[in-house]
Amino acid sequence: MQTETVIVQTLGAAGTGYVSGAAICRNLGMSRMAVWKHIDHLRALGYEIEAAPRRGYRLLTRPDRPLPTEIEPLLVTSRFGRELVYQDRVDSTNRLASALAETGATEGLTVVADAQDAGRGRLDRKWHSPPGTNLYLSVVLRPAVAPQAVPSLALATGLAVLRAIGVLCPHLHVGLKWPNDLWLDGRKLGGILCEMRSELDRVHHAIVGIGINVNALAAEWPADLAATAISLRQALGKPVSRPLLLAEILRRFEEVYDSWQRDGLKPLLPELETFSILNGRPVRVHDLAGDLTGTAVGLTPTGALLLEQPDGSRREVIAGDVRIRPA
Repeated sequence: MQTETVIVQTLGAAGTGYVSGAAICRNLGMSRMAVWKHIDHLRALGYEIEAAPRRGYRLLTRPDRPLPTEIEPLLVTSRFGRELVYQDRVDSTNRLASALAETGATEGLTVVADAQDAGRGRLDRKWHSPPGTNLYLSVVLRPAVAPQAVPSLALATGLAVLRAIGVLCPHLHVGLKWPNDLWLDGRKLGGILCEMRSELDRVHHAIVGIGINVNALAAEWPADLAATAISLRQALGKPVSRPLLLAEILRRFEEVYDSWQRDGLKPLLPELETFSILNGRPVRVHDLAGDLTGTAVGLTPTGALLLEQPDGSRREVIAGDVRIRPA
């Protein structure tokens, strides 16, 4: 573990008691001055640490921020999140992750930020990314698959996030709206953005970005989102730990990703179908070719939406924006 993670763990294990500076120094093999510098940095990150002469240090409060010091002890993954890049604020976690991938970042490197200035979703739509409330992360992947298989990764990722939310918030009925949105009570809870750099027959890297509205309050939404966005906190009536949610997402994502890379999307389809909010509903799909209408009747192993048209024929929709039509 990193030095500051060890300090937080040591203080946390003491509960409300003090841990002497000498004990921390012995444990870490460093000087009192070095320990003090780390304590000072932890305070800057939001930890409330009290220091008392002849008694030592004690941890009073810890921040609900996706910090490495909070995430590292929670990880049970072998790769995902083991290298964690945290930023208070970035333009976009996907952009930073992509830049790191270009310089050789290993698979599983995770970029997480407390806020984004240029967070975005599909079609470069802006993603509202205020500080202190929600979860914004991107994972570097190097899948050994053909480039045409990568678009289905958005659905696999959505399934992983749904599994993670189900562990922490088992009473919520979160659904998946093809191709990459998470929905709760008829409003958008989160989204997934997959990007890749590839050649015709080879994927150099893929970046999967995940944005989830975790603790935003109703009064905090901009006017244009107030009626269409929702957070876990709004639905539950209480806050959700961002570190716990991030660690659980990384755990479930690694599991699903390994399955997807090995066997494709097909084994995941039955579970994906149970989460789909579109199945059996009349929809309108807008893509570059225009509008299509019909009834959503399932997903294909390539991740396409299967649409039954008014004449009874079925069509696979590879990409597009979907809206549910009145019955």
